[in-house]
Parts: sequence; structure tokens; C-alpha cells
Amino acid sequence: MLYIIAFLSFFSLNLSAAIMAPPQIVASNILTAANQTVQLQSPQLSGAVVIFMSAKCPCSNSHVEVVKKLSEQYKNFQFVAVHSNTDESKEDSETYFKKAQFSFPVLQDSDAKIADQFKAFKTPHAFVINPKGEIVYQGGVTDSSHAPSAAKNYLADALAEVSQNKPVSVAQSRTLGCVILRK
Repeated sequence: MLYIIAFLSFFSLNLSAAIMAPPQIVASNILTAANQTVQLQSPQLSGAVVIFMSAKCPCSNSHVEVVKKLSEQYKNFQFVAVHSNTDESKEDSETYFKKAQFSFPVLQDSDAKIADQFKAFKTPHAFVINPKGEIVYQGGVTDSSHAPSAAKNYLADALAEVSQNKPVSVAQSRTLGCVILRK
């Protein structure tokens, strides 16, 4: 009986531990073809948004305009897109992301190290990081694989709550989209 109580106590302590994001990510920027370091923690910001996107996934593509609008609305967050799919050519990805016209860095994660750090599974897969470096939301941008059909906007809700210094009411949601293919 004592063993079971000790096990349950240990298990509950691990569940309450915050999931931490790396303080920065470094990769080549698709939009500028130069290496870039993106700080995910800054006292001047309300947080950061790391979103894994794809150049050929229709689910990811349907969320481009939503993500662009959120980045304009929430300028107090550092946005960064990460492209980790190994089945998409560098040339096609560069063309796609330049055409998408994101106003924030798009990093090429050629060996999926960033995707592995975040345990990103599909595109689009979004992570909201608070100023302490804690991942306070992870999951889909919306509740749909096709953004215009969405009933819930999880990423927008999480950003609004973090901006108001409120706890995120939905800390994790299902990610609908294309699997991030790794080598």
C-alpha cells in the first residue's frame, strides 16, 4: 500500500511539472537564406509562438492567413514558423514560404531537431511559450484541418488569455494535419 501511495505521489508531481521550451532556436531562415537565432524568451514580449508548417500540406496551407492575422494582431509575441518535413525540397519550400509572405522568420529544420525538441507531430502544430519559457499551449491552430471551417480557434484563444495574464483554459488540443516526415 505504501508503495502505491509513493508511486502515485511521484506520478502526480511529474504531471504538474512545467514543460519547458528551449530559450532559443537556431536554423537557417528560408526567407533570407542565412542562419538565424530566434529568442523565445524576452522580458519585452508576452511570449512566443512556434508553429510547424509545411510547403505542401493542404491543412497547413489553409491556416496560413489565420497565422498571418494572429501575428499582426499579437505583435507582443515572437512568432516563428518551422519547416521540418524531409520529403519537401528546399527549393519548393523557399518558393512556397516566400509566396506566403510571413512577416516573421521561417526556419528550415533539415534534420528535424527542432521538431524533435518540441515533439511536433503534424502541420500545422502550434506552441505558445510564456515569458518564463513554459509551453502553455500546444496543438492545432483551430479545431479543423481546413481553417475556414473551424468552429474553435485554439491558438487565438491561448494568445488572448496569455496577453491578459490569464491561465490558458485549453492547454492542449488535437493537431489535425499532415504528419511531419522525418528521415
